[in-house]
Amino acid sequence: MTSSPYKKVIVVQKRTKYELDLETYGSFSKYKNVAKENEDVFSRTLESHERQLKSREFLKQKVFPNADFVFREEFDNGLNLGNYDLIVSHGGDNHFTYVAHQTGKAHLVGCNSDPESSVGALLGFTAEDLEKAVNTQFQNTIVEKWSLIKTTIQYPDGRIIQTVPAICELSVRNNSPDLISRYWISYESRKEEQKCSGVLVYTGAGSTGWISSCSPRKFSSFSKHESYFHVYAREIRAKISDKEFSLADFRALNEVEVISEMNGGIAVDSLTERHYPFPPYSKAIFRLSDETLSVVVPSK
Repeated sequence: MTSSPYKKVIVVQKRTKYELDLETYGSFSKYKNVAKENEDVFSRTLESHERQLKSREFLKQKVFPNADFVFREEFDNGLNLGNYDLIVSHGGDNHFTYVAHQTGKAHLVGCNSDPESSVGALLGFTAEDLEKAVNTQFQNTIVEKWSLIKTTIQYPDGRIIQTVPAICELSVRNNSPDLISRYWISYESRKEEQKCSGVLVYTGAGSTGWISSCSPRKFSSFSKHESYFHVYAREIRAKISDKEFSLADFRALNEVEVISEMNGGIAVDSLTERHYPFPPYSKAIFRLSDETLSVVVPSK
């Protein structure tokens, strides 16, 4: 970028664990008493809180002095995001995906609020990195177009809903993690009944996340902008021991259908706020969205 196109900026802040815990327990003395058997955990939580407060103030004072700063609940409360050129997610990966679900066509920046304790795989910047980007008018950045998964759920009573677009992955499983997940899955001319601990539908952005702990797998990670997504059945089970499933680990160029045989749910990007019921005979249709997520990242 030769000059900054960002005239109107909003920073969406994540409340720290300490702040959320303090709300739960009502006072510092009560919180301290609850945590008295776990002093090390409490100390780490408080230290992270203090680092995140410093990061917030750095953004306000040094980086975006004219920006609007809001917390998640204010961001949800009918803000006209069309007024903003740039949305900055200040937190961790989960906060980034939560904010990204509402970003639309605006450009998005992921800023790690505590890089000392968080890897932030989806986050391109620290607060100090953002100061350098702003001072150089974003010359050393690029805008990546990340692929998204669009999901339609059709319920037996005739209701049809669209979930928020998935940035990383969707998890389809039984609502009780102790029970097996049962469903029919269809892709192109193939259809299978499967039993497993759950199925993951994931993008390039999600290909370095949860799926990395699954084994064995056919595919390694792939770019965030690819025009396909992947599907993976976790810990699949077969009535016939030598049965091979053709739809347990595959690349999807077209839509994928899953019909529930369980009291299940579909979680988008591992967020409790983005959980959708998936009872028996419900059908979920997964496809690549026509829209993309515009993410500002450092140029390589």
